[in-house]
Amino acid sequence: MFDSILGQEIVKKRLSSAIKSNRITNAYIFTGPEGVGKKMIAEAFASSLIGINAQNSPDYILIEAKKGENSIKIDQIRKLNSNMGLKPYSNYKIYLINDAEKMTVQAQNALLKTLEEPSSYGIIILITRNEQALLQTIRSRCTEVKFSPLNNIDIKKILETKGIDENTATVSSIFSRGSASVALEISKDEEVNEIRDLVESFIGYMVIDKNKFEVTRISEYMKNYTEHTEWILELLKIYIRDAILYREGVGTELLINIDRMKIIRKMAVSATVAKLGRAMSIIEETETKLAANCNFNTTIQAMALNIYEVVK
Repeated sequence: MFDSILGQEIVKKRLSSAIKSNRITNAYIFTGPEGVGKKMIAEAFASSLIGINAQNSPDYILIEAKKGENSIKIDQIRKLNSNMGLKPYSNYKIYLINDAEKMTVQAQNALLKTLEEPSSYGIIILITRNEQALLQTIRSRCTEVKFSPLNNIDIKKILETKGIDENTATVSSIFSRGSASVALEISKDEEVNEIRDLVESFIGYMVIDKNKFEVTRISEYMKNYTEHTEWILELLKIYIRDAILYREGVGTELLINIDRMKIIRKMAVSATVAKLGRAMSIIEETETKLAANCNFNTTIQAMALNIYEVVK
């Protein structure tokens, strides 16, 4: 059922169990961040219940905001209510409301009437990134299924299945905040791989070669990437994380920069876990300072020199 879908193991196990035990409820809310597989899993769930690919079945109806509009209108929900009265060809009739938070209050109230008097075969799945935008009376009548952000390894695999090269897929997954759709957009940014090269040079001078002159020079050069500061700092932390895990003997399957083992090994040899941990704290302190609008050049240079002093 879900074999081809990466990630969301808890959700997939829960839904599979519900099908096997025949404990299907009339309404679900699939809630979680954008780009984590909610719609894909909902369609797979529907396909399993209907018995064929949901997208090819008249018993599967997708409802979402019409093209060029920002909301789901009451007339769309009225059509759902009317269609619910028609018997299904299979055992179920499944209605997937995508971006359900876009329903107007009037549309939600119209849906509520159907939820209050469910049919024996109708199943409504609300997909939303913000369940609080739905009426409490709707939420109370639905089974909530929470989706978590995807891990970087799964996102990387998803991107690679779309033909994105390993280097770009790795970096994009790190910056994605657990969203495959965000990662896909990031992968189109031409500076993604440049930033990884910059970070590796930065690490080389700070942690491995311990070259103070080059640390100062490259920290000044980083002003050319102020728009991507968040990415740079996040990537620095990920490299340090990998080096700590590697030094502690954790299996390489847990490392994110698995395609950069040469530099990870050098980092692990060049600094103790305690020193790497302190370097991580310095980066986090830098993030806090930049969020408070401290001077970019001064803050980045101070971070670089502080890490250099800690690990030398």
